[in-house]
Amino acid sequence: MGPTTYHDLAGKPHLCDPMLYFMDTLTGSLLSSLFAWAISACTPSSVAKDDHTIVIEKGGTYSGTYRSSDSSVPCIRIATTEPVVLENCILAGAGDLIRANTNGADLIVRGCSGYGLPPSVDDQTRGRFLDIAQPKRLTLEHNYLEQTTGIVVYRWSGNGSPQQTLTVRYNLAHNINGRFRNGNGSTRSSFLLLNTVQHLAGIEVSFNEVQNLPDQSAVEDNINFYNSSGTAESPARVHDNYVQGAYPYPATAEHFTGTGMTTDGDGTTAATTTAHVEAYNNQFVGTCNAAMNIAAGHDIYYHDNRMVASGLLPDGTKLRATYAATAVFNYYKQPSSVFFNNRTANNTIGYVRWGAASPYPNRQDLSPDCATCIGTKHLPNPVTIKVEQNEQKLWQQKLKKLHLYVGVGSKPAGGPTKAKPALKERSRS
Repeated sequence: MGPTTYHDLAGKPHLCDPMLYFMDTLTGSLLSSLFAWAISACTPSSVAKDDHTIVIEKGGTYSGTYRSSDSSVPCIRIATTEPVVLENCILAGAGDLIRANTNGADLIVRGCSGYGLPPSVDDQTRGRFLDIAQPKRLTLEHNYLEQTTGIVVYRWSGNGSPQQTLTVRYNLAHNINGRFRNGNGSTRSSFLLLNTVQHLAGIEVSFNEVQNLPDQSAVEDNINFYNSSGTAESPARVHDNYVQGAYPYPATAEHFTGTGMTTDGDGTTAATTTAHVEAYNNQFVGTCNAAMNIAAGHDIYYHDNRMVASGLLPDGTKLRATYAATAVFNYYKQPSSVFFNNRTANNTIGYVRWGAASPYPNRQDLSPDCATCIGTKHLPNPVTIKVEQNEQKLWQQKLKKLHLYVGVGSKPAGGPTKAKPALKERSRS
């Protein structure tokens, strides 16, 4: 007997087929500017106006449309350790869209579109697309996230076998946003935060696209490994992702601590700190403060990535919170038995910091403390908005060559799904 399939109240599974890019149908060239892209997903106007939530207490495959206007109530709460598949769901919520805090959850989320609504109370941020604690398996593929505070995985209960590991790939995220409803602060938010997911073999984070607009998002580290680790035999693999945008709020502010990706954590032993992470073939574009930092851990290797930042907003306004593209620094001042064997190599970098001069005027490609950063390929000056735009073109060429697509939809024979402008109104903060 196959798994149970659950449908929405109308008795039909919801299928959402957004198209991902403004593409010229003849040439495939981008028609949009750097910060405009088509993500014609099923919008919140597709979601029923009345709240409709579900608590899943039995394994199976679930498809449907779910909505919660209460920050304390998730659209979907998983309360079982039986295998659950969320497929082709449309979610809109003021709080977490999916919450799974039962130890040992076994979850696949694919083809789902999730929209964060304004919080229902002040001094609180929008919810996560997924908040999950101690799962034994987690796979997220071909999902779309908009105006959420991303994905958080806390601890792990699986054994790291191929059937009990963590996979995050082919997802599309738009505007990770940790601001409070009343504008009185924010919380640190990431596209993906692994918190104390330790000694797990088989971790893969790949072919995700994250786009954050200035003054419409509030992200800290787009990808953060906090006291989280792969294994020596099977390092966590973070590869072939495209991340664009990480800004303070407002975007022209002078202070910002976010990045494209950071290894982080206050673990005081080699066993409890971040470790065994390999990040390669990624593109980090237009991120303030830094593109890729190693701030904690051991046996972390960043190589063959592209880090590009023009130091400009789309209108040409200079950003004031850029620092250096990459750094290897012992932020938590741990002994050499905890912070060791970290390096970056063969990365292509062009990172603007106004007034600096490394290696060229108005550049800071490497932090001064990046002694283990070797083989860097420095882009020539000037690094402009057009140079950033070219990174998006390179990304789409990669997807087309590999016959891959990101986000929700169906892969055509020739490459990434083509797109039309979205006509329906989206949720705005």
